Amino acid sequence: MSNSQRRALSLYEEGGRRRRVRLKAGIGPAPFPPSLYPDPTLERDSLLRQIVEAACEATRARQGCLIFYNPKTGKVKIGALKGVDEEGAARCKGELLRRVMEKGRGVIARNTFGPSSRNFTLAVPLYIKGQIFGVLGVMGKKDGRPFTPSDLASLSDLSYKASLCIENHALYDSVYQNVMETFQSLVMTLEAKDPYTKEHSRRATSIALEMAEVIGLSEEEKESLQLGGWLHDIGKIGIKDSILSKPGSLTPEEYEIIKTHPLVGERILKPLGLLSVECQIIRNHHERWDGKGYPDGLRGKEIPFLARLFSVADSFEAMTSDRPYRKAKSIQEALQELEALSWIQFDGDMVKVLKEVVRRWRGGAIRG
Repeated sequence: MSNSQRRALSLYEEGGRRRRVRLKAGIGPAPFPPSLYPDPTLERDSLLRQIVEAACEATRARQGCLIFYNPKTGKVKIGALKGVDEEGAARCKGELLRRVMEKGRGVIARNTFGPSSRNFTLAVPLYIKGQIFGVLGVMGKKDGRPFTPSDLASLSDLSYKASLCIENHALYDSVYQNVMETFQSLVMTLEAKDPYTKEHSRRATSIALEMAEVIGLSEEEKESLQLGGWLHDIGKIGIKDSILSKPGSLTPEEYEIIKTHPLVGERILKPLGLLSVECQIIRNHHERWDGKGYPDGLRGKEIPFLARLFSVADSFEAMTSDRPYRKAKSIQEALQELEALSWIQFDGDMVKVLKEVVRRWRGGAIRG
């Protein structure tokens, strides 16, 4: 399950629970794996393949197909196939779909999907809100016999559950899209308020991802690092422009206000389905190795791993960029400062990783 799916799942969960109750209220035992119950954590292609596999298993068929039909546009496309070649797929999209559409119900027929006169087809419609949106079909029983009314009943039962699976997946995708659009709106709001933050967040995240490559982090960890980095300063939305863009040094009172942005950011984003590891980047990227950071005063490896990584990338990017109150340091100056603060403010191992990233930028010019 990808991180993007986990995020939307937290918002989808209650509605999904009600749909699963509805699904499991079907009549009779299911002749297919329990994993076919609506599960928004399944990737779409995996879900469709699993449905076709279950259809073949339930009817003891050699071949199977799932065809989608868009009643608004009339377009037809293949969802998933098992044991069907290109010629067979074309026939599924044409003849098989036509048969079911004409009848409006399941059909058993001798077909032309193979050379044997004993090759039979069984197909049933897929419905959403009373409208056919596709066909689930199987061809050629393994024992060579015709499909039976019992096979038709089994496939019809499966098609009902498969329709719910597909509908749930579409609803899940809609939830995820809404969440990502909300994130984008928040970032655009902050960027309009503080244009510096736009470039800083993107550059710091890019550096952090290069560090992740050096370490060999998983795709899921890199995805969390990317989203957490992109949103790490979102709490600055609540800070006055006069403080955020002040050209001179901050007063102690103003600095205390600035220090609230990690907690504000976490509060803004937590209800939107971020994973805990992503919230940790937002909350803890200003912690220090010596425990003198904020907001929690975490020390050493108490600081979450990705927050320690991002802290180094974030600070390096800030040091090497012009700010309202100072000019940018050179890359060499920034690296020297980070190294001097290793095991004091920063995880020294993460500083070494950053130096390796910069060495690669320069083709080996920085070492040690």
